[in-house]
Amino acid sequence: MSVLRPFPGLTVEPAWADRVTTGPYDAYSPSERVAIAEANPYSFLNVTRSQEDVPVEWRDDVDWLIGQCAESMQRIYDAGAYAEHDEPSLFLYRLEAGDHVQTGVMGLVPVTEPGDRRVLRHEAVRPGRADLLTRHLLELGMSSSPISLTYRTDAVLDAAIIAGCATEPVLEADGDGIHQTIWALSGKAADALVAAMGDRPLYVTDGHHRLAAAVEARHRNPDIGDDHPLQWTQAVLFPDAEMQVLAAHRRVGDRAGRSTDDLVEALTAVGPLVPCADVSEARPDGAGAIGVYVGGRWFSMDLPAASGNRAVDQLDVSRLQDGILAPVMGITDPGSDPMIDYVPEPVGIGALVARCDADGRVGFVLHATSVAEMMAVADEDGLMPPKSSYFEPKPRSGVFVRRLDRETTAGAGEN
Repeated sequence: MSVLRPFPGLTVEPAWADRVTTGPYDAYSPSERVAIAEANPYSFLNVTRSQEDVPVEWRDDVDWLIGQCAESMQRIYDAGAYAEHDEPSLFLYRLEAGDHVQTGVMGLVPVTEPGDRRVLRHEAVRPGRADLLTRHLLELGMSSSPISLTYRTDAVLDAAIIAGCATEPVLEADGDGIHQTIWALSGKAADALVAAMGDRPLYVTDGHHRLAAAVEARHRNPDIGDDHPLQWTQAVLFPDAEMQVLAAHRRVGDRAGRSTDDLVEALTAVGPLVPCADVSEARPDGAGAIGVYVGGRWFSMDLPAASGNRAVDQLDVSRLQDGILAPVMGITDPGSDPMIDYVPEPVGIGALVARCDADGRVGFVLHATSVAEMMAVADEDGLMPPKSSYFEPKPRSGVFVRRLDRETTAGAGEN
């Protein structure tokens, strides 16, 4: 059985693309999301809002929040912003950012439990965030932001994708420096792509919480049949050879309130710090080293040896966490400790420096984790530290919509 399935999806109309679509939800701060949503009632950020995007007095009222999201989605439907593809379809989705180009396949994949070898995870999830996404899926009866997956490609699958891209696209649009092109495939063309994908394993690159929400939605509907829409979730599958992985750098505060000299001494106890003139000299050009910014000064440093023999132990992010952040800085739970935050490479080292200068935190600049390393961790059922990788470019929000009621007459949100 193939891991890929077509669906009667919706794609944003070209005339509406600029007004409706946005960057990924987490690409904006809460204040930025609020400003964009207030200025444009058709922005998809009105549909994907969470508690931190609404006034304080409404943050505990999840029913009200979900109702606001549903009203916003209906407003966009009523405006005629989406084209409906009535035949079950797959969508080829090309993202171009500068010189980088990647082409994925948008469709449905099985909702799988952790440990199922069809869809392999590599990160843990926060239950509260997954719960809100579950309610959003069930009560709005739709999804838009797909789970991003990668796979080990081959010539046959590459040829099927190239053939699909030879047809007329249904959308070309630009936004935030990304050029998007979409082709819709149905009938024999979609069948050929499903067959070429086969049952190869898929690896989550972004969207662990959305996958967890899909699993929970199925748990809340235990009597559904094997072919029910809640047995499948929306995903975009990109070939491993085209994925661009960037680093997510760390900023860490010191609970002990040590001086710059004391912090340098504590870090030197782990390994030598080599003074550098600037970030270009401190930035690692390969695995096994980091750049350190502390007290306005740059250093380079070799990472401590791996703490174990598993694939996850060998990662630079794990060697940093296990050998420096935990023993020296006291960061034992990097997923929730307020003393650590993350600066993705696209945000820039300049932002990391400015923030560290403002609050005295220590900056750690990493070399990017590779796709092959991520796959190796997932193959062993390992879990990487939070923000171990940052995939760029990301699919834009609101480009595609999957409506569950278009796939069944039974009502996909029934309990």
